[in-house]
Amino acid sequence: MKLRIPAGLVLLFTLAVGQIWVQQAQAAADRIAVVVGNTKYDTSPLANASNDAALVAEVLAQAGFEVNLFFDLKKDEFTTLIEEMDKTFDGAQIGVFYFAGHGFQVDGQNKLLSVDVDTSSAESVNLKAVQLRDVIDAASTGKGGGLRLIIIDACRDDPFSGLDPRFQAGLSYSEAGGEETLLAFSTSAGKLAFDGPAGGNGPYAIALSRAFESPGISLFSAFRRVRQQVRVSTEGLQIPWVIGSVEREHVLRGNSGSATPEPQVEAGDYDLDTVLWYFLSKYGTEDELERFVRSFPSSRHISAVRTLMRNLDTGERQVAEASRSVSVRTAAINQQDVIERARQKRQERLAFQPQTNIPAELFRLWPEDLPNAAGGLRDIVTACDLLAAHPADPQRVAPSIRDGLINIRDAVILCGFALVEDPGNPRLQFQLGRVLDVAKRFEWAKAFYKLAADQNYSAALTNLGYMYYSGRGSDVNYEEARRYYLRAASLGNLRARTNVGTLYIKGRGVAQQPAEGILWYRLASAMGWVNAQNALADLYRKGIGVEKNYDASAALYRLAAENGQREAMNSLGRSYLSGWGVEKDRTTAHLWLMRAIDAGDRFSPYFLARDLMGQKPDAAGKEKILELLNLSADRGFGQAYFELGRVHEEGALVSQDPLEAFFFYRIADLKKYKKAAEEVERLKALLSSDDIAKVEERIEQRLQLNGL
Repeated sequence: MKLRIPAGLVLLFTLAVGQIWVQQAQAAADRIAVVVGNTKYDTSPLANASNDAALVAEVLAQAGFEVNLFFDLKKDEFTTLIEEMDKTFDGAQIGVFYFAGHGFQVDGQNKLLSVDVDTSSAESVNLKAVQLRDVIDAASTGKGGGLRLIIIDACRDDPFSGLDPRFQAGLSYSEAGGEETLLAFSTSAGKLAFDGPAGGNGPYAIALSRAFESPGISLFSAFRRVRQQVRVSTEGLQIPWVIGSVEREHVLRGNSGSATPEPQVEAGDYDLDTVLWYFLSKYGTEDELERFVRSFPSSRHISAVRTLMRNLDTGERQVAEASRSVSVRTAAINQQDVIERARQKRQERLAFQPQTNIPAELFRLWPEDLPNAAGGLRDIVTACDLLAAHPADPQRVAPSIRDGLINIRDAVILCGFALVEDPGNPRLQFQLGRVLDVAKRFEWAKAFYKLAADQNYSAALTNLGYMYYSGRGSDVNYEEARRYYLRAASLGNLRARTNVGTLYIKGRGVAQQPAEGILWYRLASAMGWVNAQNALADLYRKGIGVEKNYDASAALYRLAAENGQREAMNSLGRSYLSGWGVEKDRTTAHLWLMRAIDAGDRFSPYFLARDLMGQKPDAAGKEKILELLNLSADRGFGQAYFELGRVHEEGALVSQDPLEAFFFYRIADLKKYKKAAEEVERLKALLSSDDIAKVEERIEQRLQLNGL
């Protein structure tokens, strides 16, 4: 298959064992990147590491980096690569190393694994491991250089920690190094990262690609955006972290001069050929461009498409056919090189299996080859369905995929061509609209939603309502939101019925009438919508619109919790702690709070920690409480930061430390926790100006690198 040539890419190839080399068309590129994806491990192979490496490599190339891409490196090849990096990165203004694969820590030292690792013993694993410290040293840009950025997207499962007590899952945060250095981890210290839907991409790589693609975005803003997106897309189960020291702002992708200029389209042009051309001009393969010509022979974009095809063909004649691994290839010429593997991913998506190891999505069993049944799903399901089915779409025909796990590049193009084949299909119109919505192309999204809505496709009506409710692409308009929600609700859409109830309860777009809102919640609850069940339980517990009834709230929390609603799990756990409609039972309470924690809930770690604090904990118990409070804080709960401040000030669980207390109170205040401001002012009066300045500097660095 002939594929797109992203400009600015250089290939690193394995010519033979131990013979890796870096083409140096320029004596030290200003912006250079080495990207490694290790998938084919002899033990515990990964689903998506090479996919993620390909995606990151392409977006870096389009941001103007000279990219060197590797797959499935063996130990001797990895070692040679590090030696070559030591020469090539010297003098670069930004040097990037990205690794997707297996990683672990031994005695606090991080190690990355080559694919030929032997897991029969701890010694054999160590033999095939590469020290992250060596990678960091090799990525040094030298005295005349600039930033080195090390991105580690590892720890996707844990097949090694049982081999030796010193082996630990996850990575530590202790190796940032000197110079201008940022070390970005895909997940928190000691935690595992998700590999994502099999055959697709992991949440971290997708978040990186979206952030790095934004013109003019600073390094700090990019990683804050990545952290937020990954936390949301994994429902709090994976929280990236960045450490290091950077003296200057660095822009990853300039507003102009990038390898792939932003295509220009006319305002108000919502035609399918324009949407496809916009994305094909940036990401399309030659096969896809040829398909565009066949599908839209009269399109006003045909001339531009043919010009791009000629340019791609010129570059592709310089490169041998790509294999699925790192085997023998030919060096690229004049910076116009194919990363065949990077562009080959789209075709492989046709066999995409949208399973995931995120616990909230329990659809693990979905065959690659569907049964050959007359009128069955095999005749209905398209690649668009596999890449863009919405979790709340009652008419979807494939397992759903969350917004944060959608590969926008592939999904737009495949959904667009699916619509070429079946232009009036409202499900496909909705799914293309959804992907464009995620891509923040709001006017296009709204146009395709409306095509589906005109055919009474309830999920499209609901998403249109949400766009007006939340102000996506336009001003907030509750009246218009209500109009679309009511249309979807009349078609039986349970999400829309719940949203109509919320409008009445909050008085948005309609006079506030909680009693009417509760009726809508009851309708959706009775039909099994867990979010409505949880919301209705909250109203019964608080006595909003109905008489306070703990028995009813507990029953509804249980119903929703047993069907996977994590907020209900937390509330049911709290009900058992407080005796809300059930007998107090700490054991059952802890069980439900732990289930909520495992599902990514941000509140339950705090409430479990608070309960444990009242039980006179021993040393291990104190450590567990601190771990829970930090987890709740990392997941974004401001009150957990406040509690950490109190803990450090009082010294009940740790030694008294007023500076650490001040730090956590300040973060809680920045998180808008109402009690924090008073504690901040109180401690300010007790601390020296130098101490306050040190804490403020630490907070500034925290906000720069990781946000709140």
